Amino acid sequence: MLILISCLLLFATALTLIILRVTQPNSRSAWMISVGGSILALIFVLLWLTQMPFTLILPEWQPQTLFVNPILFRADGLSWPFALSICGLTLSILLTAVVRPTVTRSFTWTGMLALGGLGILAVTADNPFTLLLVWSALDLTELITQLRSVDDPLNNEKVVFSFSTRALGIFLLLWANIVSISKGNAFDFQNISPSSGLFLVLAAGLRLGVLPIHLPYSSESIMRRGLGTSIRLISAVSSLALLAHVPTESLRSVFTPYLMVLGLIAAFYGSWMWLRAPDELSGRPYWIISLAALSVISALSGNSLGAVAWGCALVLVGGSLFLASVQHIWLNYALMIGAWSLSSMPFSLTAVAGIGNFGFFIPFGILAQAMLIAGYIRHSLQPGKRDSNESHERWANRVYSIGILLLISLQLFLAWAGWNGARQVGAWQQAIIVSFVTVVLIWAAPRFRILNPIRSEWEKPAAPILNAGYDIFLGGFKSLERISQSVTRTLEGEGGIMWTLLFLILLISLFTNGLP
Repeated sequence: MLILISCLLLFATALTLIILRVTQPNSRSAWMISVGGSILALIFVLLWLTQMPFTLILPEWQPQTLFVNPILFRADGLSWPFALSICGLTLSILLTAVVRPTVTRSFTWTGMLALGGLGILAVTADNPFTLLLVWSALDLTELITQLRSVDDPLNNEKVVFSFSTRALGIFLLLWANIVSISKGNAFDFQNISPSSGLFLVLAAGLRLGVLPIHLPYSSESIMRRGLGTSIRLISAVSSLALLAHVPTESLRSVFTPYLMVLGLIAAFYGSWMWLRAPDELSGRPYWIISLAALSVISALSGNSLGAVAWGCALVLVGGSLFLASVQHIWLNYALMIGAWSLSSMPFSLTAVAGIGNFGFFIPFGILAQAMLIAGYIRHSLQPGKRDSNESHERWANRVYSIGILLLISLQLFLAWAGWNGARQVGAWQQAIIVSFVTVVLIWAAPRFRILNPIRSEWEKPAAPILNAGYDIFLGGFKSLERISQSVTRTLEGEGGIMWTLLFLILLISLFTNGLP
């Protein structure tokens, strides 16, 4: 019941905000209600530790011959860190919102609370049927929110295409279900058929933009630090949770090395673009791609704990940086704990998430991780990119600082307690090499122009070569759309009735000729 209580607290708080907005539009208690509900949800997620592992099974759907698998959720050492990260991010966004001037805050807070509840359901889903339902709800929520926030037709097309790629990921998960059932296995994440494992990796990689690498949505968004951060990070971690359930037996395939190479390419490219981004929000899509690629690589290596560690780092480390909108010198140095969390050094959050042994590709993996850390340090120490703390009241600055420190504290907490990946030494030799390369990159950044692009380079469309295949797909789709419009205009024109009668006569003739 703890899973249900944690989610219902977020959903109930969101519903309360909607009712309050309708009945009392000028109420000043919306923020307090939002923060209170988020704090209670975080407390109940922490209480999961007293009963893990445990499951939640909802009543079976009818007819049972059609819905064989029940809606099933499970809290264990793999799902709990994700749930804690999502709750921490939701609360941190609400706490830091006091320093950001926004319009209709209660609407955005409602969306963030609902996304947080759906995110918890996604990471605790214990069979693909349950995960499919939650993924669909998340994708529809993101689609509606994005379409409401953009007006440019080109951006609308990118939003719809992003939704299409996610739908294709759902199809791959359905195909994995079909493969598993055909082998006679009960399709849940504990008894999944080994032959379905690579389909799970492909489903998650496609939704994350890693397999194959693509950036179907614009790097710029009207929704910046608050709701935008919530949508991007929670949507990503809901897909990463699937990687923790990939069976080890499925990795003994001739396709696994090729998928690893694609993952390394995505990690290298995403880290490179993240390092050269003019600011953290412009580079946020590449942050997600690079960390998601590292998580995919860990899953393909049979290291499910590493996949979880990189996913938690994506939310906690990235969330603390993307929400840092006010200049506090001591908070800038506190953000450096995030660099430690990304370093894979002993007893860090990602200590269990070493890049593995890829032979010839080891240097590329080390360089990708080093560029990721160097870019994080660079974006954390940019005083000119943030507002002055003098423009806000003292209480607002304190609440904002608590919100940032919450995510930093959760990084340290997960490094030491609560799940199977805590207190790990890991591959410390590789971690030392990664740290050394990071220092070299930081030293070289102000001395080599290639590491410091001007903003005009970022005003152009991103990654035209990588998206060429998707542009071809969109071109084909537009061609079909033009053909459909031509047919529609023909049938709706003056000769439409004549064409309809002609088709009707042809149809009757076919049926008549087929009769004995």
